[in-house]
Amino acid sequence: MRKPLVVLAALAVLLLAACAFAARLFPAPDAPPWLTARKIAHRGLWTAGPLAPENSLSAFEQAAAAGYAIELDVQFSADGVTVVFHDEDAMRLTGEPVPVDALTVSELQQLSLFGGDERIPTLAEALELIDGRVPVLVEIKNAGEVGALEDDVAEQLSAYEGEAAVMSFNPFSLARVAKAAPEVPRGQLASALVGEDLAWYEKLLLRNLLLNFTSTPDFIAYDIEELPSLATTLQRWRGRPLLGWTITDADELARAEAYADGFICDPGALE
Repeated sequence: MRKPLVVLAALAVLLLAACAFAARLFPAPDAPPWLTARKIAHRGLWTAGPLAPENSLSAFEQAAAAGYAIELDVQFSADGVTVVFHDEDAMRLTGEPVPVDALTVSELQQLSLFGGDERIPTLAEALELIDGRVPVLVEIKNAGEVGALEDDVAEQLSAYEGEAAVMSFNPFSLARVAKAAPEVPRGQLASALVGEDLAWYEKLLLRNLLLNFTSTPDFIAYDIEELPSLATTLQRWRGRPLLGWTITDADELARAEAYADGFICDPGALE
């Protein structure tokens, strides 16, 4: 019985040392104050149904009008246009069981969100609508080859005349943005990654933020269900603000306030 306990203890010490090293590896960042100064509207200030669906221009307009910073998700269309959409396929929001990256932007914008008038916007359309009224937090959804999508997001945010930041679960996506647009603040997204198609060691590295030497983030965005954690505690100690996601109601917000510095919220937690 003693040998397994010794091994586990040794592994725990190694993990602690690794997390501490990852937290101290880079100078404390200078994250923009808006990340923690106000709640961030998760996919906009959306409503259930077709009037203002998540990640739609209507949802972004409602969030901007209410003064909330806006989180949105981006990925590539088949013809290499950065569009605002969360899921890998269009089924949940449009009823069409087709991968988003299998359709051109023209084909995607023919699809109706929940049967209403709203369509899938491009990042350029979303930024034009928001127009600097509130900050924008762009999540890069990229499970494929890193490069063109990250470069396009970096180019658009560099040219955007408003406050903006980027985040991703993929540390290599953030590294690419850092190279293309070092002035754009970056956030490392993480969670326990339960159910994700990753090797155990990949999950270990990502959930403990051990690839931060690659992404060099200015802030951390972590699943509120997994807080507090050793890795996030050490990152906060080093000076990186911690955003908790996704907060759905007042009870979750109250819990998040004990462990996080900023909050990415669904509409139920924004009022």
